[in-house]
Amino acid sequence: MILWTIRHTKPHNPENVCYGRLDFDVSPSFSEEYPKVLEAVKENHVSPLQFYTSPLLRCKRLAEKVKDVVNLEPTPCIDIAEVNFGDWERQKLTKIDHSEMQAWKNNLRGYQFPNGESFHDVDKRVTKHLEYCLQQDKECLWVTHAGVIASLLHTYAGVPDEDFVEGKFAYATMTRFDFKQENGIWKATYEHVFEGIPMPPLEM
Repeated sequence: MILWTIRHTKPHNPENVCYGRLDFDVSPSFSEEYPKVLEAVKENHVSPLQFYTSPLLRCKRLAEKVKDVVNLEPTPCIDIAEVNFGDWERQKLTKIDHSEMQAWKNNLRGYQFPNGESFHDVDKRVTKHLEYCLQQDKECLWVTHAGVIASLLHTYAGVPDEDFVEGKFAYATMTRFDFKQENGIWKATYEHVFEGIPMPPLEM
């Protein structure tokens, strides 16, 4: 099965705070950003028979533009929403308590954010929705988040947990995953077919 993922464009985050489940709208530069995504969708002949979007606004806005190109209405799916950073939401990472930040740095994907999730929790719900899509065995498209795309890379494409790719995706990155079963286990190869819009590095 072919799965296309598109990360959302730049969110409107003028205070540069930590956001996962915060429902930020798209940046004022959205009108300049989304046409590049639509062009990449056309150039790569993306033709999904399944189309899902994170219910968060920064994804829904982009999905509404993409639907006119792929001629398919997106279905909201909470399982492909971004990680819940809990008490860290709306805080600057540079202001997080030192001991909490160090605990995260020591276990980037396994750390449980206070009153939130870990990235391993994201893996579980992403796997749940992917397994549903694999059962349908139809070309699929997700408009989603860096944490979700990284989950696919870690769980199915062999990227080790030690390589924290969650913080490396550009906005609007488009990735093609090709899923095949090997001895009853689903595995994926992938290619970033559109490198997206550069974002500043995390300030930690």
